[in-house]
Amino acid sequence: MTKQSVRSFGFGLLAAAAAFFLFDYTLKDQLLSNEEMIQLLEENNYTVLTTNELNEQPAKTASVETISPAEAEKEQIMGNESAVSESKEITVTIKAGMSSDDIIDALKKARVIDDEESFNTYLKENEYSSKLQIGTFTFSTDMSNEEIASTLIK
Repeated sequence: MTKQSVRSFGFGLLAAAAAFFLFDYTLKDQLLSNEEMIQLLEENNYTVLTTNELNEQPAKTASVETISPAEAEKEQIMGNESAVSESKEITVTIKAGMSSDDIIDALKKARVIDDEESFNTYLKENEYSSKLQIGTFTFSTDMSNEEIASTLIK
């Protein structure tokens, strides 16, 4: 090896070390603190919970208004007597922390919707799944997907 090639090799090592130093120095400035990460996630409509908050969350269940057997029998008799079929009103409670899938399951169990997949597809296509509200909602059994979705996003 000649003197010139050793100098070139040494200069190359020095340049590489300087490049790694600058890269490392600038990368450290871009790291986010926990508060900044939480703020960024919340701006993008994510919910951030601590472990304690997660443990305190109630179970993800929907309460459905139930009808006693006597009331059901009365409704059946009244329904048979009248020629016009009446829609039955059902109340469903949506609680905090329920995902759109949990809400769809609750609506299916309450017999508000017949096809979970078509309703889920409707919510996603119209971007309603992120706009669902918590609360107690009253539905009738003859409501369309559009009417159910508009009730849930009010």
